[in-house]
Amino acid sequence: MQIEDGKGRGFQASVSESQRLNVSSKTAERIFYISRDNGLAFIAVSTVASAAAGSYAVYLKNTSTTKNLFIERVEYHSANAALWKLWQVTGTAAGTALTASNLNLTSGTPAEASVYGSAAVTGLTTVKQLGTHRNGAGGEGEMSYHYALILGPGDAIAAEYDTGTTGTAEIDIFFHYEDVTRLN
Repeated sequence: MQIEDGKGRGFQASVSESQRLNVSSKTAERIFYISRDNGLAFIAVSTVASAAAGSYAVYLKNTSTTKNLFIERVEYHSANAALWKLWQVTGTAAGTALTASNLNLTSGTPAEASVYGSAAVTGLTTVKQLGTHRNGAGGEGEMSYHYALILGPGDAIAAEYDTGTTGTAEIDIFFHYEDVTRLN
């Protein structure tokens, strides 16, 4: 029996001397391969000099019509002790527009995303809460979604500086894109 390599290149799979199939695996995180192979891994960074309780520090919307946006993790940093909430949101975001950075510096591909931050983001309505995080003064932490938080075309999230004394806060969101058809 012969086994094709599955790539359509006409190569055959092989077996070892002990009749075991020779295989390899991808062991780095998925975002590495997406960044290396497709240039579709990004980071959205928002630094708010005077985040106030009850304000949204960052907003991220998937503006692609053909790709899902997969969130790997959201990192929270703040000068003061804070309670953060991550929300699915709707509405028309207003504030300071930001540009997500491609993690593959050799790729010129821009993110198909609308990002707001660096000041309070307004115009949003919460739909459902997706997480809560607390950190101490000068602290940091993260919510890791392991790519399970998926924003389809038109979906959006926002991180709320829910409770805390006014002060500097920063949010970093690591994400990548894959075609919508990949899930089917």
